[in-house]
Amino acid sequence: MCNLIAIFGTSTKKNETRIPLHPDLFNLIPQKIKKNLLFEKGYGKRFNISDEYFSEFFAGIASREDLFSLSDIWILPKPEKEDFKFFSKNKILFGWLHCVQGREITQAATENGMTLIAWEAMYGGNDKTHIFNRNNELAGYAAVQHMLMLQGINGYFGKKLKAAVLGFGATARGAINSLKSLGINEITTFSNRPQFLIKSPIESIDYKRIITENKVVYLESNNQEKKESIDVLKNYDIIINCVLQNPTSPIIFIKNNDIDKITKKTTIIDISCDKNMGFEFASPTYFDEPFINISENIKYYSIDNTPSIYWDSASYEITKSLIPFLELFISNLWKKDPIIKNAIEIENGIIKNKKIIEFQKR
Repeated sequence: MCNLIAIFGTSTKKNETRIPLHPDLFNLIPQKIKKNLLFEKGYGKRFNISDEYFSEFFAGIASREDLFSLSDIWILPKPEKEDFKFFSKNKILFGWLHCVQGREITQAATENGMTLIAWEAMYGGNDKTHIFNRNNELAGYAAVQHMLMLQGINGYFGKKLKAAVLGFGATARGAINSLKSLGINEITTFSNRPQFLIKSPIESIDYKRIITENKVVYLESNNQEKKESIDVLKNYDIIINCVLQNPTSPIIFIKNNDIDKITKKTTIIDISCDKNMGFEFASPTYFDEPFINISENIKYYSIDNTPSIYWDSASYEITKSLIPFLELFISNLWKKDPIIKNAIEIENGIIKNKKIIEFQKR
């Protein structure tokens, strides 16, 4: 039996504007599966595409609410609490779900027999590359552009600035390229790996290590000594956190009792957006109040959907990542795909990811 897939065009998450399938790439969708894709009414409005187009070339259109009941699989990038009332048995939700820290989405899924498959848990290839790595890179790029614009900071003008980037995955690469585009070139990135194991290093960047011992976080200093993280980070004007945390064993770079040790004006851009992780004061911020004052000297930014700033480009990159998996869902072969199989957080109401149980103490 072929499944019907719902393609949502709107989000109940405030300021979330990305879509899962960009019209510029519709030609890459195999013809034989187009009639299994049901789009939200008004999906093409931003692209001057009428609803009639979707009725002619795809399975048609439906209201947002009807999509939940009419389809078997929901491709909804950023589900929110308002969507949980539609959860029902045997339905599949495919998007950025963050179930480990998401108690409400986990509870709703288990109570209603849902299957949840998380984009953030999809990795493939010999080097286990994240399937949505281009979106992650854009998240880093967009966050830096946005916050530094809000702060009125540009490295080509004004005082010289030093930046520390924590982590060196796709998000950090985006942040570094964004810093360099703004004329900020004195950049140090801190990684768990020693410098000689860094893959595809970016030129003119200083690479140093993150060292964790007995739950204390140290950073490598300029003379290769390890120092407590606050003693290194307090010397930077911009601190960007891109570390992928283990929610059951998080690392903290700046504790609350370290805040007064930062005596210069400092901008913290927390792209990882993990509450109380990385920094004890870590908490999400939003587009209507993008940063908060942690102290007289620290401004803190932590918007978790920064790619929406560049929603068209972000949607294009998401589409390239999604298209190869559409046919698997339609033909019901998705369980046989190792990338998808490893991304199943909850299946028919049963929790599969043990980290959810551990973190939520279920």
